[in-house]
Amino acid sequence: MENNYPPISFENTEFAFQYKPNNELNRAKLLFTFMSKPWLVKIGARMAPWALRVGLPVKGIIRKTIFKQFVGGETLEGTAQVAKKLGEYNVKIILDYGVEGKEGEENFDNARDMFVKVIEYAATQPNIPYMSVKVTGFARFALLEKMNDMMAAREGTLMQRFEKQLLI
Repeated sequence: MENNYPPISFENTEFAFQYKPNNELNRAKLLFTFMSKPWLVKIGARMAPWALRVGLPVKGIIRKTIFKQFVGGETLEGTAQVAKKLGEYNVKIILDYGVEGKEGEENFDNARDMFVKVIEYAATQPNIPYMSVKVTGFARFALLEKMNDMMAAREGTLMQRFEKQLLI
C-alpha cells in the first residue's frame, strides 16, 4: 500500500496523532496525566486486581481507559480493524497475544494454534513487522524453570557462551 505520509515523528504531534479524534486525545491526555503520578499508579496497580477479585464494578472503567488506550482488541478480528486503521497512517504495530501461565496440554495446544494464526495474519500485513510470543503460553512453567536451571549449571550464561564462540 503506497501512501504519501512522511515518517512518523512524535515531535510533530499534529501528524502523529491525526488518526485520533479530539475526544480520544483528550481521554488519553487525562489518562496519561493520572499515570504520571507514581503514587496513583501504585494504588491502582494494587487496588484493581483486588476490586476485580471481589466483584466490584470496575471492569467497565478499566476497559474504557487503560484497555482502550493500550489494547487493540480482544480478538484477532477486532485487532485487525485497529491494525488496518493504523496502517493507513503508516503506523507499525506489534501483535501481542496475551496468554500465559495457563497449565495443561489443551491450553498449550490452543495457545500454539492461536500463535500460528496470528503469525500467519501478521505475515500478510505490511505494518505488522513483529509479534510478541510468550513462551509461558505453550510450555509449563516448571519445564522452563528446569531448562533455566540446566543452562545455569553450565559454564557461564547462554550469552557468555555465545560471545565466547564468536571469539573462536
